[in-house]
Amino acid sequence: MLKPVLALILPALLAACGGLPPSTATLSVHDFGPLEAVAPEQVGFPLRGVEVVPAPWLASNAMVYRLVHAQPTRRQAFKENRWAAQPAQLVELVLKRALQPGGMASPAGGCRLRVDLDEFYQRFDSALTSRGMIEARVALLAPRVDQALAVRAFSLDHEAPTPDAAGGVLALRAATLQLDRDIRVWLRGLEGAPGAGVRGRCGA
Repeated sequence: MLKPVLALILPALLAACGGLPPSTATLSVHDFGPLEAVAPEQVGFPLRGVEVVPAPWLASNAMVYRLVHAQPTRRQAFKENRWAAQPAQLVELVLKRALQPGGMASPAGGCRLRVDLDEFYQRFDSALTSRGMIEARVALLAPRVDQALAVRAFSLDHEAPTPDAAGGVLALRAATLQLDRDIRVWLRGLEGAPGAGVRGRCGA
Protein backbone atom coordinates (compact mmCIF):
# COMPACT_ATOMS: atom_id res chain seq x y z
CA MET A 1 0.00 0.00 0.00
CA LEU A 2 2.91 2.36 0.70
CA LYS A 3 4.15 2.59 -2.87
CA PRO A 4 0.77 3.58 -4.36
CA VAL A 5 0.32 6.26 -1.67
CA LEU A 6 3.78 7.71 -2.34
CA ALA A 7 3.06 7.69 -6.04
CA LEU A 8 0.05 9.90 -5.41
CA ILE A 9 1.66 12.26 -2.87
CA LEU A 10 4.96 12.90 -4.65
CA PRO A 11 3.47 14.57 -7.77
CA ALA A 12 1.33 16.79 -5.56
CA LEU A 13 4.36 17.93 -3.54
CA LEU A 14 6.33 18.67 -6.68
CA ALA A 15 3.45 20.66 -8.13
CA ALA A 16 3.16 22.68 -4.92
CA CYS A 17 6.88 23.47 -4.91
CA GLY A 18 6.75 24.45 -8.55
CA GLY A 19 4.10 27.05 -7.76
CA LEU A 20 6.37 29.01 -5.42
CA PRO A 21 7.97 32.20 -6.80
CA PRO A 22 11.70 31.85 -7.48
CA SER A 23 14.04 33.18 -4.84
CA THR A 24 15.56 36.52 -5.88
CA ALA A 25 18.25 38.63 -4.25
CA THR A 26 17.33 42.07 -2.98
CA LEU A 27 18.15 44.79 -5.49
CA SER A 28 19.73 47.94 -4.05
CA VAL A 29 18.97 51.19 -5.88
CA HIS A 30 21.35 54.11 -5.35
CA ASP A 31 21.45 57.84 -5.97
CA PHE A 32 23.72 60.52 -4.50
CA GLY A 33 21.67 60.86 -1.32
CA PRO A 34 21.00 64.20 0.38
CA LEU A 35 23.27 66.90 -1.00
CA GLU A 36 24.58 69.83 0.99
CA ALA A 37 22.77 73.09 0.35
CA VAL A 38 24.59 75.36 -2.09
CA ALA A 39 23.78 78.92 -3.11
CA PRO A 40 22.93 78.99 -6.83
CA GLU A 41 25.74 80.73 -8.64
CA GLN A 42 25.10 83.25 -11.39
CA VAL A 43 27.53 83.35 -14.26
CA GLY A 44 28.15 86.73 -15.81
CA PHE A 45 26.56 85.91 -19.17
CA PRO A 46 23.22 84.48 -20.28
CA LEU A 47 23.08 80.72 -19.87
CA ARG A 48 19.94 79.12 -21.23
CA GLY A 49 20.38 75.56 -20.05
CA VAL A 50 22.58 72.65 -19.05
CA GLU A 51 22.52 69.28 -20.81
CA VAL A 52 24.49 66.14 -19.94
CA VAL A 53 24.73 63.62 -22.79
CA PRO A 54 25.84 60.05 -22.00
CA ALA A 55 28.12 57.95 -24.16
CA PRO A 56 26.22 54.93 -25.58
CA TRP A 57 27.79 52.58 -23.02
CA LEU A 58 26.45 54.74 -20.18
CA ALA A 59 22.82 54.85 -21.36
CA SER A 60 21.52 52.52 -18.63
CA ASN A 61 21.11 52.34 -14.86
CA ALA A 62 23.89 49.76 -14.49
CA MET A 63 26.61 50.38 -11.92
CA VAL A 64 29.74 49.68 -13.95
CA TYR A 65 33.16 48.68 -12.68
CA ARG A 66 36.50 47.52 -14.07
CA LEU A 67 38.93 45.08 -12.49
CA VAL A 68 41.99 46.87 -13.87
CA HIS A 69 44.36 44.57 -12.00
CA ALA A 70 42.84 41.47 -13.62
CA GLN A 71 40.73 42.32 -16.70
CA PRO A 72 41.42 45.95 -17.68
CA THR A 73 39.44 45.86 -20.96
CA ARG A 74 36.28 44.32 -19.54
CA ARG A 75 33.33 46.43 -18.42
CA GLN A 76 31.27 44.69 -15.72
CA ALA A 77 28.16 45.63 -13.77
CA PHE A 78 27.11 44.86 -10.21
CA LYS A 79 24.23 42.38 -10.34
CA GLU A 80 22.46 43.44 -7.14
CA ASN A 81 23.03 47.21 -7.35
CA ARG A 82 21.62 49.81 -9.75
CA TRP A 83 21.55 53.58 -10.11
CA ALA A 84 18.16 55.21 -9.58
CA ALA A 85 18.60 56.92 -12.96
CA GLN A 86 21.16 56.95 -15.72
CA PRO A 87 24.49 58.46 -14.58
CA ALA A 88 24.08 61.41 -16.97
CA GLN A 89 20.76 62.30 -15.33
CA LEU A 90 22.31 62.21 -11.86
CA VAL A 91 25.19 64.43 -12.99
CA GLU A 92 22.82 66.85 -14.72
CA LEU A 93 20.76 67.22 -11.54
CA VAL A 94 23.88 68.19 -9.57
CA LEU A 95 24.98 70.74 -12.18
CA LYS A 96 21.56 72.35 -12.49
CA ARG A 97 21.04 72.79 -8.75
CA ALA A 98 24.15 74.95 -8.42
CA LEU A 99 24.36 76.74 -11.76
CA GLN A 100 21.88 79.56 -12.33
CA PRO A 101 21.44 81.53 -15.56
CA GLY A 102 22.81 85.04 -15.32
CA GLY A 103 22.67 88.27 -17.28
CA MET A 104 20.03 89.38 -19.77
CA ALA A 105 19.48 87.89 -23.19
CA SER A 106 17.02 88.15 -26.03
CA PRO A 107 14.32 85.44 -26.13
CA ALA A 108 16.41 83.50 -28.66
CA GLY A 109 19.69 84.23 -26.89
CA GLY A 110 21.58 82.57 -24.11
CA CYS A 111 24.38 80.08 -24.45
CA ARG A 112 23.99 76.41 -23.60
CA LEU A 113 26.28 74.22 -21.57
CA ARG A 114 26.72 70.72 -22.99
CA VAL A 115 28.52 68.02 -21.03
CA ASP A 116 29.46 64.82 -22.89
CA LEU A 117 29.83 62.16 -20.22
CA ASP A 118 32.37 59.65 -21.56
CA GLU A 119 33.09 57.59 -18.44
CA PHE A 120 31.42 57.04 -15.10
CA TYR A 121 32.58 53.88 -13.36
CA GLN A 122 34.34 52.32 -10.38
CA ARG A 123 37.95 51.32 -11.01
CA PHE A 124 39.49 48.50 -8.99
CA ASP A 125 43.29 48.71 -9.04
CA SER A 126 43.40 45.75 -6.65
CA ALA A 127 40.96 43.60 -4.73
CA LEU A 128 41.16 46.03 -1.80
CA THR A 129 41.30 49.47 -3.45
CA SER A 130 38.98 51.25 -5.87
CA ARG A 131 38.21 54.73 -7.16
CA GLY A 132 35.29 56.51 -8.77
CA MET A 133 36.24 57.71 -12.26
CA ILE A 134 34.61 60.43 -14.39
CA GLU A 135 35.65 61.59 -17.86
CA ALA A 136 33.72 64.47 -19.42
CA ARG A 137 34.00 67.01 -22.23
CA VAL A 138 32.29 70.33 -21.60
CA ALA A 139 31.37 72.86 -24.27
CA LEU A 140 29.79 76.30 -24.06
CA LEU A 141 27.59 76.52 -27.16
CA ALA A 142 26.51 79.72 -28.90
CA PRO A 143 22.79 80.61 -29.12
CA ARG A 144 20.73 79.01 -31.92
CA VAL A 145 23.69 76.98 -33.25
CA ASP A 146 26.00 74.29 -31.94
CA GLN A 147 29.14 76.34 -32.42
CA ALA A 148 31.44 75.84 -29.45
CA LEU A 149 32.68 79.10 -27.95
CA ALA A 150 34.87 77.27 -25.44
CA VAL A 151 35.64 73.64 -24.65
CA ARG A 152 37.32 71.87 -21.76
CA ALA A 153 38.01 68.23 -20.89
CA PHE A 154 37.71 67.09 -17.28
CA SER A 155 39.13 63.93 -15.75
CA LEU A 156 38.33 63.26 -12.11
CA ASP A 157 38.75 60.40 -9.69
CA HIS A 158 38.04 59.95 -6.02
CA GLU A 159 39.09 57.15 -3.70
CA ALA A 160 36.31 54.84 -2.51
CA PRO A 161 36.11 54.29 1.27
CA THR A 162 35.33 50.58 0.72
CA PRO A 163 36.05 48.26 -2.23
CA ASP A 164 32.43 47.48 -3.03
CA ALA A 165 29.37 48.98 -4.72
CA ALA A 166 28.48 51.17 -1.73
CA GLY A 167 32.00 52.60 -1.68
CA GLY A 168 31.79 53.26 -5.42
CA VAL A 169 28.60 55.27 -4.94
CA LEU A 170 30.31 57.56 -2.43
CA ALA A 171 33.40 57.92 -4.62
CA LEU A 172 31.39 58.82 -7.73
CA ARG A 173 29.23 61.21 -5.70
CA ALA A 174 32.38 63.04 -4.53
CA ALA A 175 33.82 63.09 -8.07
CA THR A 176 30.56 64.51 -9.45
CA LEU A 177 30.50 67.30 -6.86
CA GLN A 178 34.11 68.10 -7.76
CA LEU A 179 33.16 68.20 -11.46
CA ASP A 180 30.41 70.69 -10.60
CA ARG A 181 32.88 72.95 -8.76
CA ASP A 182 35.48 72.71 -11.52
CA ILE A 183 32.98 73.63 -14.24
CA ARG A 184 31.83 76.69 -12.33
CA VAL A 185 35.44 77.84 -11.86
CA TRP A 186 36.01 77.36 -15.60
CA LEU A 187 32.92 79.40 -16.50
CA ARG A 188 33.98 82.23 -14.19
CA GLY A 189 37.33 82.27 -15.95
CA LEU A 190 35.66 82.51 -19.35
CA GLU A 191 33.74 85.60 -18.28
CA GLY A 192 36.91 87.55 -17.64
CA ALA A 193 39.17 86.00 -20.27
CA PRO A 194 40.58 88.64 -22.63
CA GLY A 195 39.42 88.22 -26.22
CA ALA A 196 36.89 85.47 -25.35
CA GLY A 197 33.86 87.67 -26.08
CA VAL A 198 31.58 85.25 -24.24
CA ARG A 199 29.23 87.93 -22.91
CA GLY A 200 28.57 89.37 -26.35
CA ARG A 201 28.29 86.02 -28.11
CA CYS A 202 25.82 84.75 -25.50
CA GLY A 203 23.56 87.78 -25.96
CA ALA A 204 24.41 89.91 -22.93
